[in-house]
Amino acid sequence: MNWPHLRPGDITGVLFVVVLVGIVVLLLLLFRGLRRNENFGFGPEWQCTQMEQGDPICVRLVDNDTPNKDAPR
Repeated sequence: MNWPHLRPGDITGVLFVVVLVGIVVLLLLLFRGLRRNENFGFGPEWQCTQMEQGDPICVRLVDNDTPNKDAPR
């Protein structure tokens, strides 16, 4: 089988892509913890907390100005 020889430009391109991918991976690992306000698909009235094991726990925030439909009149 005839394999093509690598030229200096090919090696430079490969090294550039390896460095670029390394930087992207490093940035993703470093800034992974900054996204703390995830609502996991719920609306803004939900507050969710990610658990180390298992699914997140979400609690619906209560608006005190809205009337309670279950309260006696």
